[in-house]
Amino acid sequence: MKMAHPFRAALFASITSCLFTLPAVPARAAAPPTASLVLVDGDMREDWPDPGVVAFRRDKTSGALTLNFSLSGTAASGQDFTASTTGTLTIPDGQREAWLEFAPTGQTLSVPSKTILVTLLPGNGYTLGEDAADQTTTITIGNASPLPSQKAAVRFLLQAAFGPNGDLRNVQEVMKKGYDRWITEQFVKPVGLQQPYLAARNRVTHGHINADDKVVSWWARAMSPAATADPLRQRVAFALSEIFVISDHNDELANQPIGMANYYDMLLKGAFGNYRDLLYNVGTHPCMGAYLTHLQNEKGDPEAGTFADENYAREVMQLFSIGLWELNPDGSRKLDQNQQPISTYSNTTIANMAKVMTGFSFGGKRAKGFWDAPDNFTTPMRMWDEYHDVTPKTLLNGVSLPARTASDPDTGAAGLADYNAAIDCLFNHPNVAPFISKQLIQRLITSNPSPAYISRVAGKFVDNGSGVRGDMKAVIRAILLDPEARDPQVAQGDNSGKLREPYLRTVNLARALNARAANGQYALYYLEEVHFQQPLSSPSVFNFFKPGYAPAGPVSDAALVAPEFQIVNAVTAMSLPNYYHSALHYGFNRWGSDNKRAIVKPDYRPELKLVEDVPALMRRLDLILTGGTLPNEQHQIIREAVEQIRPDMWDWRYGRIRMAIYLIATAPEAAVLR
Repeated sequence: MKMAHPFRAALFASITSCLFTLPAVPARAAAPPTASLVLVDGDMREDWPDPGVVAFRRDKTSGALTLNFSLSGTAASGQDFTASTTGTLTIPDGQREAWLEFAPTGQTLSVPSKTILVTLLPGNGYTLGEDAADQTTTITIGNASPLPSQKAAVRFLLQAAFGPNGDLRNVQEVMKKGYDRWITEQFVKPVGLQQPYLAARNRVTHGHINADDKVVSWWARAMSPAATADPLRQRVAFALSEIFVISDHNDELANQPIGMANYYDMLLKGAFGNYRDLLYNVGTHPCMGAYLTHLQNEKGDPEAGTFADENYAREVMQLFSIGLWELNPDGSRKLDQNQQPISTYSNTTIANMAKVMTGFSFGGKRAKGFWDAPDNFTTPMRMWDEYHDVTPKTLLNGVSLPARTASDPDTGAAGLADYNAAIDCLFNHPNVAPFISKQLIQRLITSNPSPAYISRVAGKFVDNGSGVRGDMKAVIRAILLDPEARDPQVAQGDNSGKLREPYLRTVNLARALNARAANGQYALYYLEEVHFQQPLSSPSVFNFFKPGYAPAGPVSDAALVAPEFQIVNAVTAMSLPNYYHSALHYGFNRWGSDNKRAIVKPDYRPELKLVEDVPALMRRLDLILTGGTLPNEQHQIIREAVEQIRPDMWDWRYGRIRMAIYLIATAPEAAVLR
């Protein structure tokens, strides 16, 4: 039986109210019930623990009913699989359905695949339907392989990308190449930059773009077709954007969509580079300078009562590099002799780091002075020694910076020497590896990685195997290929997985439905109103949610964290399903569009081919939306709701499709990634 996860349990109370229990079919006392079979999950593999499932159904619910069945096919019971029962299965009183489950034994098959043929046999107290297809069904067992199964590939793409495409081509690519080769090829794909896309849009609109337009370029890259897509880089950059936070909630940045796109492109370029370069480039980007106020931050004058701005100095330590507490390599806190956590820095450290961050102003060829440089949000900031504090400074772990001599003419050399030394100090701090590794694991794989998992990834941060520290490629590969990410048995644990961010759930849904607009644009503005998040639009530098957030209830009671629950609350638990209902009918645009060519519509053609076979439709949607994790009970509830939309009803084909997608997409299994 597919079991519920604690995160799913936390969601279930708010979501089950959206589902409904169908009334029992009125029974004719004289007629025995009609029994049938339904294939719930017919895809098994010897190295994947997910069971094969067949549902035994009846059209009445009164009394317990025992059904007879036989097993045949090329697979051998006890050798290739085990069954939850043999010969007979009883549907309990008051229920319409019971399930026969098959578990793989993990033994190597002598052929690529074998089959289990389940046949419903006649018996006492029931009749068989006239349709022979309702009396027999087949489950396929695939052999173990170093290459991923279909379900494994879907799960991988939900972690490493934005989910499976509706045509499953990216799933087939992972199945064919394997994880390691797929990752290696992703590392060399051309970067899908956002600024050129937004600049081209700017030319089309004759300069009429605003802060909201940057979501158009973000969606264009997230939804790129296979030929031009770089999904791993895009996914990692999204994770980095939630660590190195800037936001258009800042009034100055709200008017700089191209500058913010340039900042995001910097994260995209750095996603597969070195973490030191990321630290350096983030601190010199004018968007970060405007957001955390070290742009045109001049040295203090104690006699005049002025001091260097400490905003960025604090956050570059607390959020971007070392965190608040000294850490062990496995991410646990170091303790002093009184068993208390040890602070990483003091107010004095902040004051000295703030002095390092003085002297930056706008850069570019037209920058002729500290104060009169024209605004330039797409070129790294320039250092001016005249406004930089050149006095000695003491940073972390005994690192001291000497007094500098200001350059003449002013090239900013003294200030940049301080800045480089400070970046080296932070980058080489032992906290950086576990602090950043854990956050990346949380963003991609699981909210509660084990200390051993953190330690393994942090070890690759420290040394990629060739003596290089901070190699992002090595870190990403370690995160995605670790046993805690790939072992399906680990995924069954109560501590595994994560609540998926609402925005990523929507991207997955749009990709799974091959959503497109006729004009090729993704004018998906104002989605933050229902998701409580949107790229580069966090309410504060602390992101949309904190890494250590734990909602009250089963998660906190188990001493776990679930950061995304900070924005999945009583409001979004309803606003997101309401949005999906609208998106499935009218398109993904928040408020529609007067331009019909701009409406981002789902493409239901794959589903239309299955609409007359509801179980087959369910299996497809379960795969692409949950990775095949929908529990049997949910499968039954949703399948029966969809079957209530009969062929004699108006627009029944689309009605069935939308109902099935809506109920699966809003189920806890679609919200929790394991």
